[in-house]
Amino acid sequence: MAQQLPTVEQIVAVLREEPMVGSRLRASLGLPKKQKMEFKQLLADLVSQGVLKRTNHKEYQIGDGEPLEEKREKRLKKLAEASDGDNRRPGARSRRQTTDDKSTRVRRGVLHQTGEESWIVTELDSEQQFEMCHRRQAPGKEGEVISFTLYPHPRLKHSYLAKVDHSAEILNVSWSEITQKFMEESNLPKGFSKEIQDYIKTIKAPTAKDFKGRVDYRKTTILCIDPEGAMDHDDAISIERTEDGGYKLGVHIADVSYYVPEGSALDQEAMERSYTQYLPWTAVPMIPDELSSDICSLHEDVDRCAHTCMIMLDKNANVLSWDFHRSIVRITRSLTYQQAKKLWEEGDKDMQDLAEVTAKLKANRTKEGLLEFKSTELGCHFNEAGEPTDIYPRTTDISNSWVEECMLIANNCCAKELKKRGLQGIYRIHEAPDTKDIMELYYMYPNLFQGAPVMLRDLGKPRSGDTNLNPTAFKLYEHLVQKAGDDETLMNRILRSMQKAHYDSNSFGHFALNWQDYSHFTSPIRRYADLWCHRELARKGKEISAERKESVIDVCDLISANEIKNMKVERQAIKVCSTWLLKDRIGDNFEATVNGIEEWGIYLSINDPIAEGLCRYRDIAGDDFYVYNPDQGLAFGKRCGRTFRRGDKVMAQLLRVDPLRGQVDFSIIEKLSPEPKKQRRTRRDVEEDARNYNERMDRAEAAEAMGYLSQPDDDDRDDGMPAFLSAGMRGRGRRGRRGSDMDAPSFERTGRAARGRADRGHSSAAKETRATPRSRSEKPRKGKVRTRRR
Repeated sequence: MAQQLPTVEQIVAVLREEPMVGSRLRASLGLPKKQKMEFKQLLADLVSQGVLKRTNHKEYQIGDGEPLEEKREKRLKKLAEASDGDNRRPGARSRRQTTDDKSTRVRRGVLHQTGEESWIVTELDSEQQFEMCHRRQAPGKEGEVISFTLYPHPRLKHSYLAKVDHSAEILNVSWSEITQKFMEESNLPKGFSKEIQDYIKTIKAPTAKDFKGRVDYRKTTILCIDPEGAMDHDDAISIERTEDGGYKLGVHIADVSYYVPEGSALDQEAMERSYTQYLPWTAVPMIPDELSSDICSLHEDVDRCAHTCMIMLDKNANVLSWDFHRSIVRITRSLTYQQAKKLWEEGDKDMQDLAEVTAKLKANRTKEGLLEFKSTELGCHFNEAGEPTDIYPRTTDISNSWVEECMLIANNCCAKELKKRGLQGIYRIHEAPDTKDIMELYYMYPNLFQGAPVMLRDLGKPRSGDTNLNPTAFKLYEHLVQKAGDDETLMNRILRSMQKAHYDSNSFGHFALNWQDYSHFTSPIRRYADLWCHRELARKGKEISAERKESVIDVCDLISANEIKNMKVERQAIKVCSTWLLKDRIGDNFEATVNGIEEWGIYLSINDPIAEGLCRYRDIAGDDFYVYNPDQGLAFGKRCGRTFRRGDKVMAQLLRVDPLRGQVDFSIIEKLSPEPKKQRRTRRDVEEDARNYNERMDRAEAAEAMGYLSQPDDDDRDDGMPAFLSAGMRGRGRRGRRGSDMDAPSFERTGRAARGRADRGHSSAAKETRATPRSRSEKPRKGKVRTRRR
């Protein structure tokens, strides 16, 4: 027999001692578990009457006696009095109805506390007040500007509750805390071990003892040209004219391997780091600062140990011979790129000779083919407190190319020397682009391939021997780069279609440079591959065949993996700086450019400050539903038909900023670029497509034969005729599709699904043109017409 439920007085007497959760209260009153539901209903009724109240921790305690319904009515009345507008939810719109509303899902408002656990937020734009959902912790501080979203009230059908979308608490973090957290999350090393520090203390500046057996270049004019603010100087250049009109080019590199013994603790640490990690606010060195910035660094008017590559050139800067040896150098002039350019403009002889030689070196490279990718590198300015103040694009002067050409030819000679002497060198290799990636680029940007000097069918030929050089693909990419011009979006897309350069123990060739032999010799302070090559070039006699402390294959794998990781960290560090500049500008509007479209949203870039962010489709103003079309590289609204493409200008509002992760979220409130006009295709357009059809089919068949593209089976298609032909044939069957987008010929679409969509639009017309002649009164026969494919 069920036990009688306790009275209100009994429940209040128990709760007067301390608040309790429901299960504990039931046990205290001696009720069995089978009466759990009855007891819960009793407690709910008491809460509704105001006798009890329930806390955020699900504990019951004695209430104030005011029913919940009366409290709710008072709160709504108070909100209605404070708000001039209507706070009710709008009625449902028709799915076909469009709107010009520029409001976004995320709003901004001021937070106010109205009770112990009650908060409201006043929207800045409309000054409407919205009740906030209850939270265990305060949603923010009194008077704080927050971002919030609205969602339907769970009980009141015509009201909204506000929910904090992004609290400003994260914006209260200092810049030093952000950089410290970034370093920790990126797993960047903090310092060097005590063993390494003790070893560094024993190293002194070079003396006559260290110069024994070295070639002395201290009386030669040697130039060191580096970026402004550089702390480590690891390369220098000397140029002398020979009697036959040629040149003697000396590339002098800091001899780091002399101070880093093979297999030592310092060598192991340098190998694990592989690179000096450059961040906008600091640098994490590969070797200690005592070496990288002092003893090894080539400072002006100071004797230093170096490793020299002396190259003999003829009058046209063709390489006649080269020699690698350890040396002593004393830098004559240490210059920045800007200073070197200014001296050249003023007629300085050393700068004139350097510019003359490097111009001929580049002309020689151009004869063999040259790929010049234009990319923008970003830098950051900081104030006296060390906080970011501005993001700027780094510019390159003509003097940059002088140094670059000298370093390239020295690296080329280094690879040849390593092969010639049979040393275990580390080579920089770059495979030719994969044909599948080229075909993907072709179908995405067919205009880039117009006028190409090679046919795509010729790209599938296997490489000859152990070389990555592919003259056919190289000619194609020369054309693509020239066609892209200054369009950074296209240039980045071309770069993504290429392979990633990496390190290998064999010299398989560098596709982008179009050189069979290429290694790294010129930056041993910041790259371990250069340090390894220095150590190999210094080997003599039995040292050449001696066993190395580390496997060259393992080292190549390690430094290649670390290179990718370091590049990601450097890009993320710039994003952290840009988000710091935006942290106080939430809610501001910016003119932005669409620089990428993916299935999860639209990537935007702004110029003041330079930053990038993501706009999710749900954050686009209005009530449209957006669909991503990967074939055409755009997003379009299903209701209003508005499209977003790369390069479009939009007005964006800053929604969220997370400096700790370098993330920025925008909303698009207006599209500034005009919508492209849809023009009806003319007979001339159809004839032009027909003329290009044979070439396109040849390329597609070549790709299919190589296994890079899958063509639909006969069962998947009803006709062998291209869609644009069936749509354009007048007087033979139907006149084509109605209501279709004639701006984009269906033969440019890719993928089985895309081709299926195009085929379904033309299948009836294609069937009719090939069926047995019959009168117009006859009904079309059902079923497929089997035809051979063209």
